[in-house]
Amino acid sequence: MKNLLVSIGILSVFFAETALPSNELLSVVKEEQGAFEQGDCDKVESMIAQDVTFYANGRKMNREQVGKFCRSIKRPFGAGRAPIEDTVTPYLIDENLGYTIRDFRWQDENQRVVHEVVTKIWSKGENGWKMIHFQSTVMPEKPKNQ
Repeated sequence: MKNLLVSIGILSVFFAETALPSNELLSVVKEEQGAFEQGDCDKVESMIAQDVTFYANGRKMNREQVGKFCRSIKRPFGAGRAPIEDTVTPYLIDENLGYTIRDFRWQDENQRVVHEVVTKIWSKGENGWKMIHFQSTVMPEKPKNQ
């Protein structure tokens, strides 16, 4: 029993240290997301690693394709309103590696509520934080009366 309690204590300390939110990483993500929303696609591209692994709702893209997509989409997004719910949680794995999970709901131009979850992995090098992995899942929600 004593060994079990010690093991649980060690795991608790490990997970507490590895799952600490990082204000620096959150700031970087907000900067990147703001650039995307405003159409500053050069800024967005500069924050993405050249060899990024990028999957937007199952579609694989490279960095240049992300830039092209950024330049081609209509703004403001959806119905032009702020998300209904929007939470971004950063996790620092070590001082040079972290990830964020964004969980949000928004209303599209057809008044459908859409739920999207975005995971980004970030690596910090001599040129600052760069996104090295992106994965999003978009799920239209069914109306409550169906």
